[in-house]
Amino acid sequence: MSWTGDPVWLADVLRAEGLRVVEYPGWRDRGHGDFGEVWGIIAHHTGGTNTPPSEIAYGFPSLAGPLSQIHLAQDGTVTVIAAGVAWHAGVGSWPGLPEDNANFHTIGIEAANNGTEGWSPAQYDAYVGCCAAILRKLGHGPDRVIGHKEWAGRKQGKWDPGAMDMAKFRTDIAIRLKGNALMALSDSEQRELLDKLRKVHSELTYGFQSRVADSTYRDTLVGYILNSDAADYRNEQRLRAVELKLDRLLATAEERR
Repeated sequence: MSWTGDPVWLADVLRAEGLRVVEYPGWRDRGHGDFGEVWGIIAHHTGGTNTPPSEIAYGFPSLAGPLSQIHLAQDGTVTVIAAGVAWHAGVGSWPGLPEDNANFHTIGIEAANNGTEGWSPAQYDAYVGCCAAILRKLGHGPDRVIGHKEWAGRKQGKWDPGAMDMAKFRTDIAIRLKGNALMALSDSEQRELLDKLRKVHSELTYGFQSRVADSTYRDTLVGYILNSDAADYRNEQRLRAVELKLDRLLATAEERR
């Protein structure tokens, strides 16, 4: 069952992910009302390399903050801005979300980036980590992360987060989620899994004796498979050579008639 209500757990789950977290003063009480069911995450860039967290917290005269729940600096520092609803999505549509009403169902992450400069390893890794931590808490997979450009591109012409392949981004989040799955196992479960992996490794690296009579050859399963592939290729080449010779002999015989 999905989380319903304000994500007051944001700072805790982000720290548990190993991220460097700053709690902006008053974040638990900041927002434009309360969440409904939290569907997932919308990823953004701020449009500026050095956009400060305060701009996301307080917004502009034309649009009051908070403008997202999370600010992500270029060095990977994550600042939690708000627990309530933020004005970050605007109008748009995406399967599973109510049209033009994603603000009340999604957590927004604003990464300080101009959208064309690319993503440093520190910022990108933290972005992946933020999404993985939140999704793990919500009990969802990476399909619940979308770019602002995917939500609002058609209706608003949005293109953020720029220079980011969202399919690859979701794949990297999935890898992060799977990586932490091992650590979620109990000690006995981890030992059992490692024992199975050792057994598989042993079978793959063991040198098996050839079954050809009087042969002393030994090789791994992979070695035998590759040798068989090479032998098949050589036999195919020999067969083609024989076919060419036959074709030439038949052509010569035909000419002599």
